[in-house]
Amino acid sequence: MCPNVFTFGHFFVWLLAPTFAQNYFKNMKLPLLLSLLFCLGFNHTAQAQMERTMYQVFEVDSAKTVQFEVAGEYDVLPWAGNSILVETNVQIWNASREILAELIKIGRYNLATDSSSVPNPKQVRIFTKNLKREPIKRLDGEKCLEIAVTKIFVPDTFYISDDKQRLTRKGG
Repeated sequence: MCPNVFTFGHFFVWLLAPTFAQNYFKNMKLPLLLSLLFCLGFNHTAQAQMERTMYQVFEVDSAKTVQFEVAGEYDVLPWAGNSILVETNVQIWNASREILAELIKIGRYNLATDSSSVPNPKQVRIFTKNLKREPIKRLDGEKCLEIAVTKIFVPDTFYISDDKQRLTRKGG
């Protein structure tokens, strides 16, 4: 019998014989430690991404046409509802949570309609209050990367124009 093997009942126990896993982990300690130190060393340059999704609903019961004037990227998708649902997803890098909260509070990503003064409007315009969005800057002057993507879900009772800026009610 090998000097590294002890018998215990009818089981053999290899106490001193290193296994593949033991050799692997023993040899991997140094590279793993160096990788961990490297990641911790450059941690101060990594910035978190802030993300928020907001929703708005617009009633278009009697509208024959709807015109969109939306800043940034947006997509118009049909859905089975009877109102327009707007989903805006905002992602900001190199900014604090407070900066994103303030941008939302001042209405940077909100849409509005000018048809609220008439009870049953035939034409509805949905627009971004501030079509030109200035770059976001932190107090130290560094610019923040901002991506705002809007999805507009419209009732399937409307035709969507090719440029996705105008809706026309079917059958009307």
